[in-house]
Amino acid sequence: MGYAFACFRYSLVVGAVLLGISGAIAVVCASYFIYELYRYTPLTPDHVCESSAVLLALGVITCGFGWCVWRFLDFSNRGQVIIFTAVLAVIVLIETGVGIWALVRHEQIDAMSSAQHEKIFALAITDDKVIWDHMQSTLHCCGIDGPSDYRGVNAIPWSCCNMTNQETDNPTGGICVVINKRGCQHTVLNRTRSILLHVFLVALCSVLLQISFIAFTTCYIRIYKDKMERRASQLAARTSLQDTREELDARNNFLTRQSKYLQNSEDP
Repeated sequence: MGYAFACFRYSLVVGAVLLGISGAIAVVCASYFIYELYRYTPLTPDHVCESSAVLLALGVITCGFGWCVWRFLDFSNRGQVIIFTAVLAVIVLIETGVGIWALVRHEQIDAMSSAQHEKIFALAITDDKVIWDHMQSTLHCCGIDGPSDYRGVNAIPWSCCNMTNQETDNPTGGICVVINKRGCQHTVLNRTRSILLHVFLVALCSVLLQISFIAFTTCYIRIYKDKMERRASQLAARTSLQDTREELDARNNFLTRQSKYLQNSEDP
């Protein structure tokens, strides 16, 4: 039992360190997810950043929580362990909700309506042109649904040109030979679904680690309780044995004195 107690104690210390590391990883991943979602904001669906933002906040809390457990938690204090376990259980519930939220939002994402299509494309050739040029050249796409979106415009922007093969071919005198046929909406929606799926996976991994820590903590509390009960019973047995010995010594002393008294009374 003593070996198991020490093993669980060291496991909890290692678990506290892993909690802090997992929180830091969640912060880094959530920050990257938010950056990617805002990077192509003209075509990014609404209400997809909230789960990443909550995951970021929970990552900061988990990181600080792991540091507090490693630095301040007295594992011999059962009350402190129970409080920290309860707080971690609340974090687990919230993070589980975040993962489910991201997964549900992943299934709800759909293409934009025709009204939104016209409004967004009007900005694509005016105010948001710089963002669209970057998005089209980076994602190798063109327009919302394809190059046909630019049929009412004088010319298709140069960012729609596929330069991957053209760079190695002979110069064409500044003429675009291959235009990207894929629309940017499809690409951005796929990237958004992928990010939301990764939010779910990061939350799932973090929750599994936290549940493992709670399980180790629960086992530690049970072992610690058994150890204290055994120590109390041993102390009680030792005290009872000591009391019995003192009672026997007192009785022997009484019998000895009584024997001496009787012997003295019988002498002439």
